[in-house]
Amino acid sequence: MNRSKSKAQLSKEQQELVDIKNTLGLRHQDFAIMLDIGLPRLSSYTYGRTASVPADVMKTARQLLAENSKMSMQIREKFARPMSEILDEWAEKLGTRSDAQLAALLGVVSMTINRWKKNETRPDLSALNRYDRIVELIVNNTRVRK
Repeated sequence: MNRSKSKAQLSKEQQELVDIKNTLGLRHQDFAIMLDIGLPRLSSYTYGRTASVPADVMKTARQLLAENSKMSMQIREKFARPMSEILDEWAEKLGTRSDAQLAALLGVVSMTINRWKKNETRPDLSALNRYDRIVELIVNNTRVRK
């Protein structure tokens, strides 16, 4: 099934829910947590497996958008460059050039670092932001100890 067909099958509220998730740059899991619903329930709304989205879920989603859209845009702009550049910046801040060490600090495998360096893949915005916060925490903790 192609993407346009699945979009056509979504109700207005279901499509709005998908659009809010995408605008905020959230993974399905993170969005479900923020909406205080289970992942299967969110999936049933965003893939059109239910007739409608409850009003309380839509209210929460719209509130999340209103409160977080500016921050989401700032995050999107911050990471609007090749993944290899982001990695170089993190490696410089952390004082490492070793893929294995960088991978260990970020909590990923070396092969992932390799794919990111080649700009083959990149994490979603919420993961990028999480990795960036990890780097900042390590850098700040290192400064405090010196």
